Amino acid sequence: MKSLSSFFISFLYLIIIFSCGENYEATVLAKITEKKEEIKEIEIEIDSNEIIIQQIAQTYITNSNVSLRLKAFGDTNSETNLTIYTNKGKMVLSLYKNTPLHRANIVLLAKKKLFDNTLFYRVINNFMIQGGNSDNPLMRDKIDAIGRYRIPNEIQKSNIHKKGAIAMAVSPEEQSFGKKSSAINFYIIEGRKMEESYFKDNVGKIFTGKQLQVYMTIGGAPHLDGDYTVFGEVVSGISVLNRISNVKVDDYNWPKKEVIIDSIRAY
Repeated sequence: MKSLSSFFISFLYLIIIFSCGENYEATVLAKITEKKEEIKEIEIEIDSNEIIIQQIAQTYITNSNVSLRLKAFGDTNSETNLTIYTNKGKMVLSLYKNTPLHRANIVLLAKKKLFDNTLFYRVINNFMIQGGNSDNPLMRDKIDAIGRYRIPNEIQKSNIHKKGAIAMAVSPEEQSFGKKSSAINFYIIEGRKMEESYFKDNVGKIFTGKQLQVYMTIGGAPHLDGDYTVFGEVVSGISVLNRISNVKVDDYNWPKKEVIIDSIRAY
């Protein structure tokens, strides 16, 4: 910016040198002072914009820096609980420590109020409720400010799709390439109690005795295990999950009456 101000000042001084008359010189000197102030304002504005750009660069998340950014955020933000406030009641969730990127991501987005005034937009009774996104233009602005990215999968054999489990959605193309999670679309399992015969007929997945017991007594959706990252579970408010799961939906599983996520708060 110094070269810009030097150019204008030098140019105006040349006008003085080659001009005559005290009045004219005084006018030109006044113009120089005015231009100096203008240049100073421009320099301040550019410096401010550079600071803003640097701040964005330090927090903006992309597919290439997602692990680094979320790890850094997770290191300084240790919240392991969420409360999801809805127009059907609230659910309290505990987040698992063995999925640190997913924990950090949901805490980050909750703190940025990304989920405020969004919807559970897909509800399938005896299976799951899905939310986290919105067609509101404000939502797109919020996402653009944070970044568009996917989270590397953190699939753990110990984290199963039992009733109340929360997991991130995975796009069809990612199912065959990395199983990376959506950053914003999550679902909570309602599921159903499984018969022992189900596990005999589905020999492609291996479960521990304890996991089999959970699926047969509490319920869930075992067919999803190994394909999606489960990163927490509902510890209070299962009745709210049941209430949402039973709302009437259209042919596209969209609730006929909106199920609103008022907010999600991390603590």
